[in-house]
Amino acid sequence: MINPFPRNMAIPALRAAYMSGELTPVELMAEIRARADQYREHNIWIHLLSADEQVPYLEALQDKNPDDCTLWGIPFAIKDNIDLGGIPTTAACEAFAYTPAESAAVVQKLLDAGAIPVGKTNLDQFATGLNGTRSPWGPCRNSFDPDYVSGGSSSGSAVSVALGLASFSLGTDTAGSGRVPAAFNNLVGVKPSRGLLSTSGLVPACRSLDCITIFSYGTDDANEVLAVAEGYDETDAYSRSNPFQNQSRHYGQREGKLRIGVIPEAQTEFFGDGDYARAYRGVLEQLAGEEVELVEIDYQPFEEAARLLYEGPWVAERYLATQPMIDEQPEKIFPVVRDIIAPGKEPRATELFTAEYRLNELRHICDRQLENL
Repeated sequence: MINPFPRNMAIPALRAAYMSGELTPVELMAEIRARADQYREHNIWIHLLSADEQVPYLEALQDKNPDDCTLWGIPFAIKDNIDLGGIPTTAACEAFAYTPAESAAVVQKLLDAGAIPVGKTNLDQFATGLNGTRSPWGPCRNSFDPDYVSGGSSSGSAVSVALGLASFSLGTDTAGSGRVPAAFNNLVGVKPSRGLLSTSGLVPACRSLDCITIFSYGTDDANEVLAVAEGYDETDAYSRSNPFQNQSRHYGQREGKLRIGVIPEAQTEFFGDGDYARAYRGVLEQLAGEEVELVEIDYQPFEEAARLLYEGPWVAERYLATQPMIDEQPEKIFPVVRDIIAPGKEPRATELFTAEYRLNELRHICDRQLENL
């Protein structure tokens, strides 16, 4: 069996290795490419950067001071619906592919901070799915057991970090794609609230709901990356400034007992999977203690809001994101993805407003429950 962690890939560990002279970014990138080849059966990559393609990023480090560049020499992976200048963006659909001249705004911030791209990762096509199997590049296999799903749609981004091929990665999240793969691969998945990370240079799934997300080994690394990546972007109509009370400088400052919301036993649903049910209850038992209070919430309004995303008129946004291909070349789209997106042509404006009204009602109900958690 391949050792998934021949070295510590966390940001502080790599920084220390660079400072001590034990390692150089060139050596690390060569090591990652060699090890990536050993994990081909996991179907992680749509485009793994070659040594020649990485040269400009490595040469740029010579003009950057490691003390001033938070992510100097740190390898990261990019979900292949997010642009990296000069490298094709496919959204896991070859017929859709294009080569952007510029990187997405968030990617450029990371590059400016010294981060080095490893490659573009596999995903559920057009970011439609939560299991990581809906791709012509093959199902992205779980980092612990290849027979298990990795979670989607940001499957490759999660598995690349979980197998030690990147220190962090970028995914996206519309319905859970930045959190489900993190959970299935033992990572931290951070979904910043909408607008904190620019979506300029992102192939949208649902433009009004999309978020770029971060996968990392721990919350410290995630906070470092978030601090670099966030910021108002005037080219993104949904971008907004981060309020002072939410900025990264407040990370780690919270004190007192942690109150966590949990679903009442009567509302849990494991679809016949007894192992999952036991694991879930085991986690609650581990969390409960003097420093943590578990508070039951009514999950029904949360579930209703979730159903609106795939069963309501928001699927029309996915239809818009895939035009004109869905109209002119529907056979080029992965069958399961096509079946989800195609009905998006049908919803009427009246349906959208009715659903929008209900969503806002549900938001108030859910917010009241979350106020003290």
